[in-house]
Amino acid sequence: MERDQLCKLAAELVAIPSVNPLERPVGDGRGEAEVAAYVESTLREAGIEVGLREILPGRPNVVARVPGQSDEAVWFDAHLDTVSAEGMAFEPFEANTEDGKLLGRGAADDKASVAAMMAALIAVAQGGYKPPMTVLFTATADEEYQMRGLMGLLEEGVTATSAIVGEPTGLEIIIAHKGVARFRITTSGKAVHSSRPDDGVNAIYRMGKVLAAIDAYAKGGVGRESHPMLGRATLSVGVIRGGEHVNVVPDRCEVVVDRRLLPDEDARRAVGDVRDYLNNALQEDLGLKVSGPELTIPGMSIPSESALVQAVADVVREVTAKAPFNGMQGTTHAGQLVEAGIPALVFGPGEMGQSHTATEALNLDQLEQAAAVYERLMQTGCEQTK
Repeated sequence: MERDQLCKLAAELVAIPSVNPLERPVGDGRGEAEVAAYVESTLREAGIEVGLREILPGRPNVVARVPGQSDEAVWFDAHLDTVSAEGMAFEPFEANTEDGKLLGRGAADDKASVAAMMAALIAVAQGGYKPPMTVLFTATADEEYQMRGLMGLLEEGVTATSAIVGEPTGLEIIIAHKGVARFRITTSGKAVHSSRPDDGVNAIYRMGKVLAAIDAYAKGGVGRESHPMLGRATLSVGVIRGGEHVNVVPDRCEVVVDRRLLPDEDARRAVGDVRDYLNNALQEDLGLKVSGPELTIPGMSIPSESALVQAVADVVREVTAKAPFNGMQGTTHAGQLVEAGIPALVFGPGEMGQSHTATEALNLDQLEQAAAVYERLMQTGCEQTK
């Protein structure tokens, strides 16, 4: 695919809002249905075997396949959903181009990888030959929340000999990243009229003591280990809820905690460590309860000397003249794939620091280079040719 066509494809993807609805209904730019239909129709018009698989109501995955000489598959995955576009510095879905960059929500995370993988798949499908292995491409839903799109495919039995996860890595090869465990902490109290606060027990005040202890725990060093690429584990409180009316002393307060896991770190043990710390640090009855984890995504680590990493490095070096390895603090589908026994790494266009920002933008040179890398990997079955 020529550069102009590739850039147009990426811009058209960005122009279709696909904000993850979280727990809200789909529609009005929330959900992946519209952009999934665009991806599906574009690939079908190119003669590719493709279909939609609804993973959640009104929220489909796109699954496409180019048959190879072997029924065994190499899997290329990128996600369709984005985070909220509220507060962006420019119109998030106009998909304007400025100084060689595509601007908009999802330009880097993750419509760039979707576009580059689509272009590569079309080139291979129309190349007049059969690749050595079947090429599987999925454009998945719900990556930005609970990763139910990919989990649904794995539960259906979709598998491969290796996988490339497209995310904005600045064309670096990500061979390790953190996982996540999300859990809740609640404090309870006694509700009374706010004119008689001394007759009640304020659960929000109690949570204040818990938060001070969590802050000390996080600053003191989370977890038992350190990773050479990822450093220490981290912990952050991202949501707090308490009280129903200003004239009622609240009897309940809740926070949601995001605990980032190192590869191979056990999520339940990580949550248990927080529970033990709070029980020891808070020597008073606060009606404290630690529950979960309610969401666990594993971290990922793959040896740099592995066959997949070396094959990808060879191709990236051919296209970009360098092939740096790195780790990523965030979480991707690669963790779930590795846990399922599928060797996987992360590679894609767009700088890591652009994800979720108010000025999200994509370097279009990286888009073109990533498409060339993906195409070559599809042609070789992600195997070394030297």
